[in-house]
Amino acid sequence: MTSSDDVPGFGWELHDDSGSSDKFYRLIVVTGPEPLALGLHGSRGQSGQIGLLRTGITAKEALNEVVKKSREKERKGYEASREFTVFHVPASIAGPNSAKDNAREIARYFGKYASQAGTELPNASYIPTV
Repeated sequence: MTSSDDVPGFGWELHDDSGSSDKFYRLIVVTGPEPLALGLHGSRGQSGQIGLLRTGITAKEALNEVVKKSREKERKGYEASREFTVFHVPASIAGPNSAKDNAREIARYFGKYASQAGTELPNASYIPTV
């Protein structure tokens, strides 16, 4: 359920379990009045580290950033584990001054919506709630 205090976003997740790897890369764009591009990466089951954070850009620039990173990862063998998912996140956690501190919380919203929408594939990495 969305509210007037929510901003839209979308994202997808890639996964690499080749060889001894078992890692993910979550790619997220939050739109609204202050768009941002966000990428979290790490080992399966972990919250992940911020590998991409761009604020002060347009929604188109944010999309270009995550697509560029996605293609880079796909060339390295990463495959979809959560398909393109539209979601909503409270504006209070998605502003340019708070996005870094709230990156994992934004990813939890993405994961929740992906699960509900059926875009979470069997190889999706668990997104910790804490």
